[in-house]
Amino acid sequence: MSKHMVSDQKIDLAYEPLNENVSFEQGVKVPMRDGVELSVNVFKPKGPGKYPVVMAVSPYGKDSFDKLDIFRNVPSMHLGKITVSDHTSFEAPDPNFWVSQGYAVIQVDTRGQGESGGETGPFHIQDSEDYYDLIEWAGAQSWSNGRVGLNGVSYLCVSQWGVAALSPPSLKAVVLWEGWNDFYRRFYKGGIPETTFMPWLWENWIKAAHNPSSGYIEPDYIQNGFSHPLNDQYWRKFDIPLEKIKVPALVCASFSDQGLHTPDTFEGFKKISSEDKWLVTHRQPKWEAYYSEESLDLQKTFFDHYLLNKGDGLKDQSRVTIKSYRDRDTFEILERNSWPPATEVYEILHLNANDSLLQVNRPAIAGSAKYDSTSEEGLYFDYRISEEMIIGGESKLSLSLSIDDADDTDLFIGIEKLDSNGDRVLFYGFGGVNPNDIVTRGWLRVSHREIDETASAPLRPVHKHQRLMPVNANEVVAVEIELLPHSTTFLPGETLRIRVQGKPIQPDAPLLGFEDSVNKGKVSVHTGGEHLSCISFSRLDK
Repeated sequence: MSKHMVSDQKIDLAYEPLNENVSFEQGVKVPMRDGVELSVNVFKPKGPGKYPVVMAVSPYGKDSFDKLDIFRNVPSMHLGKITVSDHTSFEAPDPNFWVSQGYAVIQVDTRGQGESGGETGPFHIQDSEDYYDLIEWAGAQSWSNGRVGLNGVSYLCVSQWGVAALSPPSLKAVVLWEGWNDFYRRFYKGGIPETTFMPWLWENWIKAAHNPSSGYIEPDYIQNGFSHPLNDQYWRKFDIPLEKIKVPALVCASFSDQGLHTPDTFEGFKKISSEDKWLVTHRQPKWEAYYSEESLDLQKTFFDHYLLNKGDGLKDQSRVTIKSYRDRDTFEILERNSWPPATEVYEILHLNANDSLLQVNRPAIAGSAKYDSTSEEGLYFDYRISEEMIIGGESKLSLSLSIDDADDTDLFIGIEKLDSNGDRVLFYGFGGVNPNDIVTRGWLRVSHREIDETASAPLRPVHKHQRLMPVNANEVVAVEIELLPHSTTFLPGETLRIRVQGKPIQPDAPLLGFEDSVNKGKVSVHTGGEHLSCISFSRLDK
């Protein structure tokens, strides 16, 4: 059993001065293939030598070294304990650490941002092509050993998926730490528009760091995203061919970042073609985990092998390391060879509307329960645990439902853990900044229920989102909802609870919003008899 205790403070953030042994060159102008110059910061050991490069590109302003301070006084956000140098760009590798280990660190303003020229185009192919040119520039410098690795969190990871698929020759390894790669599903959760995060990111982070002398490739990016509620041709220009990624990869996926990076990071690991790839998981605050001693040691061991030809790398580590959480602070480590983990025990629990319980056998007697889709409350179904059980990997909820007086409805699904007293057990959520979250969740707009059979897996339904399928009056329809990956340990006497409702399950993430609902009237969930309503999941052994 391993135990990780998180600081009780919302943020325990310390900045250290740049180490005196670090050579810092600020604002180096690097020309791209079309002549546009991007601004680059270079950190490396003082004195002659050739060093491997750890690189990150950012739209947030490479010279803004204090952005974590922004979160000190944000209500309800918890960041944990973080110590970095005062020249660490937001979500980027810390120059103090990497230079002390014999690496050069490069931080870059993306095109049109900070001190870089050209038009801003986050998430467009231009971003990936620029990244390619930057990698090859770094690999050719006199102080470089010709080997480049990529590292960074969130957007800094998002951009890595794109450039890694282009296979620049000098790119030798990537640390893919929590980043999305499916742009339609970033805007739409199960077909439901997520109306808060992307506008907030664009207005407060992208525009805030925009070079005032530059323009935008797509100035109406946010409006355009919300103008394409189906997964149509508009979204194809953002597609990343993950299968073309072959470079060695260390992938970190968080169970806590359900509203942003959780599903895509796991899917990215599954789909990339890298022969050498490892997956690690956690449920800590995002930035605390990234800058922790444990994570830095892991990243260094990985890069040492591929960028320095030093050591055996992660050869002796299991391909998949899963931290299964009992609560916010306590976890146990499971080692597996694949993700999702090979199904050791496939479990199905059936919903019973007659008594609000979950049960092993399908109820023989049909029943139904109704809730108001416009209310903060919905339905719940409980299963009391009789022996220790680890639920881990992918899972889904199958529902039979009908809608009164409407042809569509939004579903918000939650999985909760209750202790032996019936109190909710708390976990970190939304990148770990929400300390009072549930186990996991799922979303679906019922008119988006059409399944993509070729992309789906037994425990992971993938919806096409390419046409609307309204519900007819008095029609009972079958839907399947993906429940986002997690690994949770349940003890005897504790309760697994499923919640079904028409509004987000609180406490939800502070930066997620669903203000464009189709809900009205009442929704009935049908169970038993001819109606299938159940949760399907993997049960893991220690």
